[in-house]
Amino acid sequence: MDLFQEAADKMVLYHLRTSWLNIAKVFNDKAHQYNGTISMAFVLMAIYEEEGVPVTKIAPRIGMEPNSLSRTLNTLEETGYLARKQDENDQRKVLVFLTAEGKKLRKIALKTVFDLEKKITEKLTPKQLKAFSEVIEQVTISLDDFGKELEK
Repeated sequence: MDLFQEAADKMVLYHLRTSWLNIAKVFNDKAHQYNGTISMAFVLMAIYEEEGVPVTKIAPRIGMEPNSLSRTLNTLEETGYLARKQDENDQRKVLVFLTAEGKKLRKIALKTVFDLEKKITEKLTPKQLKAFSEVIEQVTISLDDFGKELEK
């Protein structure tokens, strides 16, 4: 085994990154069957209110940067999966609605997420899931701390 792989195999960050890349590949492969991307799928899943959702609420729900969200919303609108309308109560707000086709794609995205979640968790014990949750919680705290240190 080479030195890089030996060091990488001991790093939490390396395993998080490679796991996410593998997850993203699975989702992108599925999304590609519908001429979509993983970003499009996450946006579709974040729009579930029948009365529409303000554009400003979508990015925080899925951890997407506003510029990327804007491009993805434009693509979804151009392909007929969503529509944007001014909020009748507040003209400064833009609400996003899924079209009938968008709702069909959202169902596919949700099924894919839940199927993968089941596949990942079905062989884990409750103790392993609890330990995983604790580790991820600590990773989040550490990321926040690290981000604050970078701002100094």
